[in-house]
Formats: sequence, structure tokens, C-alpha cells
Amino acid sequence: MKYKIISGKYETGNVEQQMGYQQLFGKEDIQRKFDLYFHWYNLVHEMGHCLVEKYGVQKSQVQEEMFVNEFAVSYYRFIGENEKLNELKTNLQAVIDQVPSPVPEGQTFFSFFESIWGTEQLMDVMLYGYFQLNSVLEALKKERSFADVIGELGVELQFSGENEERTINQRLPRMEKCEEPIASSSAEVFLNNAIANLKAIGLEVPEVRLELVDNPMVQCAQKEN
Repeated sequence: MKYKIISGKYETGNVEQQMGYQQLFGKEDIQRKFDLYFHWYNLVHEMGHCLVEKYGVQKSQVQEEMFVNEFAVSYYRFIGENEKLNELKTNLQAVIDQVPSPVPEGQTFFSFFESIWGTEQLMDVMLYGYFQLNSVLEALKKERSFADVIGELGVELQFSGENEERTINQRLPRMEKCEEPIASSSAEVFLNNAIANLKAIGLEVPEVRLELVDNPMVQCAQKEN
């Protein structure tokens, strides 16, 4: 089974598309904010969708979105990318603080979006954007361990040695952080680095490639024939 992650670039979007993201993230450092979210964080988020399908895990669509965010957050925390995660959290919290919650009184965030998933109501751009960004914030606040998250795929971390006296970090295969600058031009390197790391700890990662496109509104993973 093969997949492609399609990711649009802010710098090639038209004026209307760029203004939409400026309204969402704010004009200041918009290129950095866009690339940190879509060309760093969201690559692993989309990889999570591919793994859910690969491992045949059954979840509702809302549950899956929540899971792949927990997967991406816990992965990046696991390899020591706390500084970038904190930057992402600050960016997203600033957005959410400016948007009134659409969740009716008496309902939880999860139950509300479960009730409207697949309806025309979810087609509202601001409503769907609130769901996605708040889901990432929820994952950041939960701080689930990576071992716990991938356990939902039926996977246990594979250690590099059998000596139980060594710490977990010492017994794990070496996980490499990617030091490339945050930019669309580095997106493929970030993706390939994540694939290598995930394979090193025992995940069966399907073949995934990146396709960068001009339209910044396109951000998804698709199965290929």
C-alpha cells in the first residue's frame, strides 16, 4: 500500500489564500507559523493517518483525528523536539484565544464534533479550523507517552539491547532529530527523517512520498494505486 502526502505552500498561494492564513495565524511571522504547522508538524500527523489504515485500527473519524494528533505530538516529544512543540503550542493558543468556542453548553468538545461530523455544518471553514487546531492543543496538553500512543496500533517499542539495567533511552535505537530549517524546501527531509525513525523503533511504515503543490489550502494524505 502506497500513500502520498500532499502539502501546499504558503509562498505560492494567491492573495486570497494567503490572507485567509493571515487571518488565522496573524500576519507576523506568517511564513514561519505556516511552515512549522504544515511542513513540520502536519507531516507526522498525516503519516499517522497512513499508519491507522496500515494497521487496520478502527476509530470514528473524530477519534482518528484526535489520535493522529496525539501520535504526532508524542513522536516529536519522544525525539526531543520540545522547543518546536512549545512554539507550536504558543501559536495555536493565540489563535484559539481569539475564536469563540462553537461547542454548545452541556456538550464536550469531542461529543459536539462527533454529532456534526459528516454534516454540512462542518463545512464551515472557521468551525473545521477550530476543530483541527484545538485538537492539536488537546494533544499537546495531554502529554501522552509515545509508547502508550503507538500501543493503540498494537505496536511495542523495540529495544536495541536486552540489559534491563540500562535505561529505556539507552536501550532504544538512536532517534535522529532533523536540523533542517523550517521551510517547505525542507519538508521532504523532515518526512523522510520521521519515516527512518519510526522504522528504527519497529513500526511497519508504508511507502509514503511527499508532493508539494502551489495551493496552500490543500493539506492531506491520499492512498495511491
